[in-house]
Amino acid sequence: MSYFVRNQEFAFGVDLSRYNASADLTQMPDFDQIAAHDPAVNFIAIRAGVSWGYRDPMFRHFSQQAMTMGACMLPYHVLYPGEPALKQVDSFLKILEGINLDEVRLVLDVELEHGQTRAVITNTLLTALELLEQEIGRLPIVYSRAMWVDANLRVADLPKVDWWLAQYYYRRPFPQYTPEYPCPPRMPKGVDHWLIHQTSERGPAIGGVGNYMDYDRWNGTPADVLAYFGRTDAARVICPLDGEVCPVEGKCKADIVQCQAVEV
Repeated sequence: MSYFVRNQEFAFGVDLSRYNASADLTQMPDFDQIAAHDPAVNFIAIRAGVSWGYRDPMFRHFSQQAMTMGACMLPYHVLYPGEPALKQVDSFLKILEGINLDEVRLVLDVELEHGQTRAVITNTLLTALELLEQEIGRLPIVYSRAMWVDANLRVADLPKVDWWLAQYYYRRPFPQYTPEYPCPPRMPKGVDHWLIHQTSERGPAIGGVGNYMDYDRWNGTPADVLAYFGRTDAARVICPLDGEVCPVEGKCKADIVQCQAVEV
């Protein structure tokens, strides 16, 4: 596809939310098209919730589809700095119930100040990071953009985290697409490494719903993405009974039926 002329040395991914479905939620991206896309979609970030009271209505469907196609998945939560971190983390984890947290990598989206001071915003993020680390045994990734971080966070007060940084070109008039911004993204002060770069908020929609889709690049190859998730290149096998990854090939749960699983 002629659009993809930049950043070819970096693994490709997309991020999704209910805005990638139709307004009435009856039409949604075709994940068969996403799975067959060139360049390959190696990772998919999916919005789980916002603050403590909102669940993205497409999270469950998108996450099931992403797991079925074998993409590495990053559920993300939009953090409100003026709301209690504990309440927001509890909401995030409830949305994730039923998902094996060892197989995904969590993200905290921090890009809203809501009139709060730098100290309050930093403390809310720090508390959320610590709570999630206690729960899952690792720090989540932090999504933001350099200018916002410089203005609203005390990076020195935070633990060393992996950063997903947005930097893309200004929007072109509808329905034009915005080209991918070349990697690397601008780095916030006090940050010396980027993990993911959101390169466009108006790339061509993959899968047939809407006009646009957010594009991302990983600071590494597809093999590096798999390694970050603790996976190898071995194909995963999806059980036709429940859509879950089979623990072993051969027979399904408790030898109930002969497995008809398909490698993905």
